[in-house]
Amino acid sequence: MKKMKWNVLMLALATMLGFTSCLDGEDNSNILSYNEIVKVDNLTGLYVSQLGYKVAPLNSEDLKDVPMSSGYIQLFYSYDYTQDMSGGKIDATILGYSPINEGLWMPQAPGEADANAPVMAVNTSYDNSLYYFYKLNDLFLPLSFFVRKDADMSDMKEREAEIATHQFTLYYTDEDFSAEGMTLNLRHKLLNVAEDDKFTQSSGAWMHFNINDALNRYGEIYSKRPDKITVSYEQNARDNSYAEDSVSVRTVELNYKSIMEAHDQISGNK
Repeated sequence: MKKMKWNVLMLALATMLGFTSCLDGEDNSNILSYNEIVKVDNLTGLYVSQLGYKVAPLNSEDLKDVPMSSGYIQLFYSYDYTQDMSGGKIDATILGYSPINEGLWMPQAPGEADANAPVMAVNTSYDNSLYYFYKLNDLFLPLSFFVRKDADMSDMKEREAEIATHQFTLYYTDEDFSAEGMTLNLRHKLLNVAEDDKFTQSSGAWMHFNINDALNRYGEIYSKRPDKITVSYEQNARDNSYAEDSVSVRTVELNYKSIMEAHDQISGNK
């Protein structure tokens, strides 16, 4: 059962379904399915949507392997929309989940020792920018990169052990800001590398970054929030090296203005 759930979420990650809603007309036309990033409430065992409601799993045993250190997870679930939700809680069946790992933050350009490997891709979509944020300050990036060839990425514990040896850091400088938006620079560092390690297997993970510091600094300079956020990264889709003919600097853009507008609607400011 756990393997099935993991495969469901890996497929969702690969195809970038994002926040989806659909009617299941085969068994029960009252059933809705959602895929979203939620905040973990370890005290209550509930999962908090940025829309304000809490998801109460009907099959909580299928979430027993969620690491206690996880502040957020990507959750795929279904629920009967005719149930009483006036208390701000919905009973839901968990269909799958993906852990989200913590990235690092650096308010300055890193040195050579802070990065030693490029990434394959940052898999975001400008038109669906809302999916990569939780409220205004928490950014989530789905990353593709090379992992050790002998790591069994279908096994949850072995996967988490491998991902823990990949350190991802976002940094900025004042030169990365303009009146239109700000650029955050992503860097990747491999940890505990043995001489015989071969990074030839492609994989991916969600990383969480709290960007409050950068937003505050941007506000100090421009007295507003940025309209867009650009993530710049070093890409090598062939292998894990910095071979001159294989590495290029790529960027993805996120529509932060739409994030602010959505937050205002959710919070009732507009």
